[in-house]
Amino acid sequence: MNTLDHLVYTTDQIARNFGTLDRDAAAEATAEHILLFWDPRMKSRIIGHVADGAGAGLSEVAALAITMVAQKTQPSAAATEA
Repeated sequence: MNTLDHLVYTTDQIARNFGTLDRDAAAEATAEHILLFWDPRMKSRIIGHVADGAGAGLSEVAALAITMVAQKTQPSAAATEA
């Protein structure tokens, strides 16, 4: 298993742990966990995997969580213009 496969597997595993919540709450909790505990390089790698349109292997909740992580870690255009 390569690094990307491991990140995909781990993201899905975290999302499964929040399986008792509804989809959006589970995705938010998964995103929060990743934001708090993952190394920036790990976050960047999994965000790139989803941004490339691949997202292969990620559950719906996990993919939504990574989209949330990307939105929270990348400054918005409005914030950079100020």
